[in-house]
Amino acid sequence: MKIDQAFALKTKSDDDSLVPLINVVFLMLVFFMVAGQIRKADPIPIVPPTSINENRPKSDPNVLIVVGADKRIYLDDNLVKVDAIKPYLEKKFAQSSNKEAFWVQIKADGSIPVDALRPVFSQIRLSGLTKVSLATQLAKGS
Repeated sequence: MKIDQAFALKTKSDDDSLVPLINVVFLMLVFFMVAGQIRKADPIPIVPPTSINENRPKSDPNVLIVVGADKRIYLDDNLVKVDAIKPYLEKKFAQSSNKEAFWVQIKADGSIPVDALRPVFSQIRLSGLTKVSLATQLAKGS
């Protein structure tokens, strides 16, 4: 009988040492799921212009237009010419289920002049959309 009791105590002890390990692993998993932020990367590296405005959009844009320092235009991760913006926006807007919340975000490199963005803004205006945002980063020291 003493052999069975010793074996039972040893087995119980082995299981008890795994419970804290499982708890720690589970807590780490939950922590990284909550604290970690997984975002889709831009098709090209962008350094947005700085701004003192701390207001940020509360939802993701329906369409993202990225304009690089070399003035190449990416429309939802696809390299396009300026003329392709208007038909694409019209198509996406027509497919949208919530037309009131539909908006476009432009993420342009801060090194390009504003004049380089005029054709992009013109295409958006021609498509009839009015909710447009220019992505910026908060100025240092603000």
